[in-house]
Amino acid sequence: MFVVIMGAGRVGYLVAKMLEEEGHDVTIIEMDKERAKELSLLINGLVIEGDATDPKTLEEANIKQADAFAALTGKDDANLLACILAKHLNPKIKTSLRIGNPKNRRIFEEVTDLKRYFDFVISPEEIAAEYISRNIVTPGFDRVLFPKEGAEIVRFTIDTDSEISGKLVRDLKIPKDALIIAIYDEKGNLLIPSGDTKLPERGQVIVFAKNSVLDDVKELLEKKKPTEKRE
Repeated sequence: MFVVIMGAGRVGYLVAKMLEEEGHDVTIIEMDKERAKELSLLINGLVIEGDATDPKTLEEANIKQADAFAALTGKDDANLLACILAKHLNPKIKTSLRIGNPKNRRIFEEVTDLKRYFDFVISPEEIAAEYISRNIVTPGFDRVLFPKEGAEIVRFTIDTDSEISGKLVRDLKIPKDALIIAIYDEKGNLLIPSGDTKLPERGQVIVFAKNSVLDDVKELLEKKKPTEKRE
């Protein structure tokens, strides 16, 4: 993919680096002259010093050829305006809108005329707060959050002393609101499980579950085999 990113603070820079590591082409638009100069030495893609709320700057970034546009500055109004302009110049582009103020997010999502200008709304601050609060309440998970749905994707490690090691998926008493969506064996090979899939002796289990059943899932998947007593 070819992705144009507006704003290269901590969030924008990390997103750019991750995309590049996955083999995507990235162009960054950054207003701060010194920051733009610094970024040109840190990423492989093009860095443009300019204002992404200016159509000329977007055109300079080849927005019409881009597959995606991410407005990631700390200014909600500028991000929204840039997404509107990006959609106007390239109606097929997928836009991601960063919102710092959760109240603005609700407003932007509720106004019908605005929703057509962005495909994805993200609030890093809100996600971070949710992530921290969830880890306080139910610690010990390697997780991906779905705050709106009240669900998470959680990773568990299987070892030879795990009670579920070597068992068939259908023999596990997985709670109703949880689902094993992927299994990795010891060598990192991915398995999309069915009921007849046998869990590896060592590996990882990826589960999609509602928050309400996470404790039950954790108890089941992290339970150890009984220790044999020696006489």
